[in-house]
Amino acid sequence: MPSCLCGYFCGSTIDKWNPLGYYRFMMNETRDLKKIPYGISDFNDFRVKNLYYVDKTRFIRDIEEKGSYLFLIRPRRFGKSLLLAILEAYYDIAFKDRFDFLFSGTDIHQNPTKEKNSYMVLKLNFSSVSPDISRVEEAFLHYIKKSAVRFLTKYAKLLDIDIKTAREEFASLKSPSDAMITLLDYCKEKEQKLYVIIDEYDNFANTILSESGEQAFVDITHGSGFLRAFFNVVKAGTTDMDAPISRLFMSGVSPVTMDDVTSGFNIATNITMDPDINEIMGFTRSEVETIIEYYRQTGKIRHSTPELMEIMSHWYNHYRFSIDSDTDLYNTVHVLYFLQQYLLRSKIPNELIDRNARIDYKKLRHLIIIDKKGTPIVNGNFSRLQQIIAAGSIHSTIETGFPIEEVVKPKNFISLLYYFGLLTFRGMDDENTPVLAIPNQMVKRLFYDYINDTYEETGLLHLDTEKYSELIKGMAYRGNWQALVEYIAERMEASLSLRDLMTGEKAHQVFWNVYLGLGALYNVYPETELNQGFADLALAPLLFQYPAIKFSYLVELKYIKPSENESADPRKIQQLKEEAETQLNRYSLDEKFQKAIGGTTLKKLVLIFCGNRMVYHDEVPS
Repeated sequence: MPSCLCGYFCGSTIDKWNPLGYYRFMMNETRDLKKIPYGISDFNDFRVKNLYYVDKTRFIRDIEEKGSYLFLIRPRRFGKSLLLAILEAYYDIAFKDRFDFLFSGTDIHQNPTKEKNSYMVLKLNFSSVSPDISRVEEAFLHYIKKSAVRFLTKYAKLLDIDIKTAREEFASLKSPSDAMITLLDYCKEKEQKLYVIIDEYDNFANTILSESGEQAFVDITHGSGFLRAFFNVVKAGTTDMDAPISRLFMSGVSPVTMDDVTSGFNIATNITMDPDINEIMGFTRSEVETIIEYYRQTGKIRHSTPELMEIMSHWYNHYRFSIDSDTDLYNTVHVLYFLQQYLLRSKIPNELIDRNARIDYKKLRHLIIIDKKGTPIVNGNFSRLQQIIAAGSIHSTIETGFPIEEVVKPKNFISLLYYFGLLTFRGMDDENTPVLAIPNQMVKRLFYDYINDTYEETGLLHLDTEKYSELIKGMAYRGNWQALVEYIAERMEASLSLRDLMTGEKAHQVFWNVYLGLGALYNVYPETELNQGFADLALAPLLFQYPAIKFSYLVELKYIKPSENESADPRKIQQLKEEAETQLNRYSLDEKFQKAIGGTTLKKLVLIFCGNRMVYHDEVPS
């Protein structure tokens, strides 16, 4: 029997299990309804502020058994900070008297481990450190000193210290490593066990890399760099005979920083892809169903659970963090965002992608754009992004670590896309190589943004966003597809710089996939299987958000290799036109696609290109 998703926080009377495997709740009063914990990572708040909690405490045992010094990578917005807050509350000796208050009703409360509430806990969050390169070392020093003094104040009685003296001592220290050495010495002297938890270990370092460049990153992580020196001290605190650090848990979004300080810190076991903790963050399907059903009791959710599950599965689901797991996970924060927005207005949110969750484009810029003599140009990884969009997946192994100077190598670049949550495991191919796929529509939209932003920054292509918005509306509501297609084609042909990238049918398919998908009105499916064939592009309207959309589209792209004078043989155009019409008529009969487009009018479009010039565009008669 699965544990109650609300744990002790649901405040409901459990009536019975229904066939879907979730509890049916009967709430006595509306005021007892648990609030949605969107953006909350303070575990204490879940109890004090009456928040809904999905019980993941069973994984504490797994973590404990995996080793003393652990390292875990997960994408942003998946609940890493909450996990670390739970570990802090569980192991901190200062929270011993609050164990029942915090954990009553959870899995770990029923069967705790011997190590519960047995450590002093030093919890650090490096996202609190300013990444301003001109003062980052000063900011890091200030943060470590402040955290150390807070730690010593908290455990002053256990350490038997005069806190005023300790504050004066830390005020005089000149480096983060000296501050850490001093703190560890206090713990050594009293033989107290220490659990160090580091959240967002790579946060400010990654920002420095993306905003200030590789050399600035190297300066802090190599040689005598302050971050490397700090991790040297942490390592020493785990390996001396009287080492005070008994346990350590670190979390971040990539292995790059850790690899670059590896000689200073090479003791942590990377548990990122362990199958038994695949579900430690993120929600399973049954967990999301349970959350929806709980809030349906308010009467504010007007859609059925299956209807909402279909939407959220399409946009937030299909993450896997182990090649050996077959359980798909929903992004935690996005599910909570969706439900929070829904409950505010009793309707599906107009914007399905949380603005706060959009990954900063600059964090990938240095991986796909290089500057030559002050001019930004794309490198080979940009074409890999295009290939991934065209196929929806790529076959590649995952590198568990690589230094900064090798980060733009193809395999490492693909690995970073996986760590950032832009690709996820989707099985193995015949050669036993992992298949990495775009998990959902939300991530696909992020890829569209990357392609568009890169085109604009490098001067390859620029679209007037207001004009584009009006044209895509005309396409959706009035069936006027010609204006948008002609506008994009004109911009494409006018870009001489784009000419070298627009060679072949696949390149055009990716280009039109991106630029027909930039708007919020359609889901665009490239190379989708329809009626025993593969349509180049299928545009299904988001009818649950925009029920007034009247038109849907199938698009077949054909390509003619340009001759020296770039003229296209009319006979070749006619041949390709007839071929495309036959394909589109067959694809249009696909029952699944017909269901997806609802009662909209389907238009079938043929676009033929010679090089980067559109030489034919028309609609196939119904």
